[in-house]
Amino acid sequence: DRVMNCYLRMGLSGCVVALGLSACTGMNSSIDGQTFKFTAQQQCPALLEMDVGQTLELQLNENPSTGYQWSLVESLKLFDVESIYHTAEASSSAQVGQGGQKIFYFQAVKAGQELLHVKHARAWEKTAIQEWQCRVRIS
Repeated sequence: DRVMNCYLRMGLSGCVVALGLSACTGMNSSIDGQTFKFTAQQQCPALLEMDVGQTLELQLNENPSTGYQWSLVESLKLFDVESIYHTAEASSSAQVGQGGQKIFYFQAVKAGQELLHVKHARAWEKTAIQEWQCRVRIS
C-alpha cells in the first residue's frame, strides 16, 4: 500500500529514493564510534551490540505539565544511566506548559546482556501510552 501510494505520487525513481531514505531513518547510527542515537520513533535492532564504554543516547519528547513522564521500567545492572530534560529555548514564542525533550544516556559499564526499557506514563496510572525497548549485548 505504501509502495503503491509512493509510486502514484512520485513515479518509480522518486519512490525508490524516498523509500530508501525512509528505511534508513529507522536504523541506529553510531555518531562517533562511541555513541548510538535513537528516538522514540526508531526501533532498536533485535540485539544491539555494544562495547564497554560506549553510550546509547535516547531522545524522547516529553511534557511533564501533562503528568506524563519517561522513566525506566527496571533499574539496570550493566549501564550507568543519566537523564536530562531540555525545554524549548526561552523566546517570545515560548508558552507555559510547553514540552521539551528528555534525553537518556546509557553508558555500558559491564559485559553481559540487558534490556533497556522505558515507558511514557503518569506515575499514578498503570498503563503507559508509549514504550521503547532495546536488548543490548555488551562485550
